[in-house]
Amino acid sequence: MLGYFIGLLFSHEDFNKLLLALVLGTAVGIEREFNEKPAGLKTNVLICLGSATFTILSFKVSGPGVDPARIAAQILSGIGFLGAGAIMRDGDRVTGLTTAAIIWIVAAIGMAIGMGHYNVAAMATAGTLVVQLGLGQMDIAMDRLRQRHTFKIVSKPEDRMIEAIGKIFKAHNVRVLDCKVMKKNNLFYSEWWTAGSMKRDELVAHDLLQSDKVIEVTY
Repeated sequence: MLGYFIGLLFSHEDFNKLLLALVLGTAVGIEREFNEKPAGLKTNVLICLGSATFTILSFKVSGPGVDPARIAAQILSGIGFLGAGAIMRDGDRVTGLTTAAIIWIVAAIGMAIGMGHYNVAAMATAGTLVVQLGLGQMDIAMDRLRQRHTFKIVSKPEDRMIEAIGKIFKAHNVRVLDCKVMKKNNLFYSEWWTAGSMKRDELVAHDLLQSDKVIEVTY
């Protein structure tokens, strides 16, 4: 019965396109959801499905003197707003660029499906997953080679506490690249991006945990 009503709404080809958009959007979205990124499973599925739908509609409403690419072209403008909203600046650090790029490529995948270029959509999806899964591990390996790490420290909100933590890093010749501090529930939550050997990091963690003012250290 459900298939009958769907058949009334869409042609067989349109249904297959939207189904494929759902599948490929899910494939990319699962990876983002697993890594707890802002644009997760639902977001990527809806972007892919919406892009495919608008592209299909652009061809259906086209006629003499009507360019079918005009509606599809507006998808890029809309995706630009979504992507811009995902990019955040925190001091000297910029985050969300990868999320914005994923939003952009998922929209392109949906457009390719809507135009009937299934091979292009499938290859773009495969390439996206290879980059996210394969190169993501390469990023981790490169960080290890560069000996860069992140410390997450929960401490009591004592005066000059952050300065004291910085001195511990300095005492063990661990270079602090950046630091972010937030006060919540009457505690200091700080993140420290550092460059130093694992052995030195272990010494830093040991000294931090020896302090009765430090509650938790993760690195």
